[in-house]
Amino acid sequence: MDIKYKIVPEKKSRILILFLLITLNILLFLKYKIIYINNNFELEIYNSNYNNNNINLNYENNSFGVIRRIDCPSCGLFSYFIVYLGCINKFIRFGYIPIIDLESFPNIYNKMKANISSLNPWENFFNQPLGYTLENVKKRAKKIKYFECSPKNYRPSYKVFYNIILMNFWHNIAKIYIPIKSEILMEANNIKKLLFKGSKNILGILVRGTDYLALRPKGHPIPPKPTIVIKDIKEFDKNNNYDFYFISTEDDILREIFIKEFYCKIKYLVYNKKINYNKKQLLAYNEKILGNIKYSKIYLLNIIILSKCIDLISAKTSGSIGIFILSNGFRHNKVYELGNY
Repeated sequence: MDIKYKIVPEKKSRILILFLLITLNILLFLKYKIIYINNNFELEIYNSNYNNNNINLNYENNSFGVIRRIDCPSCGLFSYFIVYLGCINKFIRFGYIPIIDLESFPNIYNKMKANISSLNPWENFFNQPLGYTLENVKKRAKKIKYFECSPKNYRPSYKVFYNIILMNFWHNIAKIYIPIKSEILMEANNIKKLLFKGSKNILGILVRGTDYLALRPKGHPIPPKPTIVIKDIKEFDKNNNYDFYFISTEDDILREIFIKEFYCKIKYLVYNKKINYNKKQLLAYNEKILGNIKYSKIYLLNIIILSKCIDLISAKTSGSIGIFILSNGFRHNKVYELGNY
């Protein structure tokens, strides 16, 4: 006996509602996918004109946008750099004069405690976007708005490794709105002259060790093994015959491996004191290391020098994004895409 099913009006209405919901979701997906692509890559890059003249720099007519990141008290310098860069790009469009705040919330530079009275640690490394500091605007509270940024906001991504247009886009924003302190740039140039003796045929190498190798933290990029990097260095050198290699790593043991292998050509910048990594926690949580202003300054010097090398071999990190953004591009480069833990 055949059983015939009859769709009752209630079921018809449910099916119609389901159909409409599916259609709406498809339309929303298409709409926001297009918006996402436009905002992050095509239209925004080609149609935007970034110029200080676009903003009326007048205390009376403009609001100050204080940009801070409170979601990650243990983040390092270039994690802040890329998140703040994205926020600056967004808020200057609304007419706000951006001010970077790295003092009034817990972070690695104030020992995880907010210390409003201290010097803004950001200003040890970079100038403020348009010259105004928190001190300048404290008496103009009505004109201040606070923006809390996070990695979920619009920001530079790993795509800068492969897209020259994107790289140039963020390079131009950083050059105008996150200028490195002139004395640090001068020191980096002096170090380059001392290490490379005027040569420009330098291969830059960024390798990541310590906690990335010991703890394999979930969600973090997997760094290459030293043997793989050594093999690629030799392969690069066959075609380019570099005068020197400049290596940057926070891992003293890892550095010694490369020094032993390439002792004639290897150059590096020594940190003020050896990093005593205990293999029990992420390096980011050790504010005695990352929160040390001198350590971060040397790290920044490493990133600047790497950005000036003619070619680059690099692990995938926030620092490597910074290298590409600060650079004018590389003749040849390799960034290791080995997935995440």
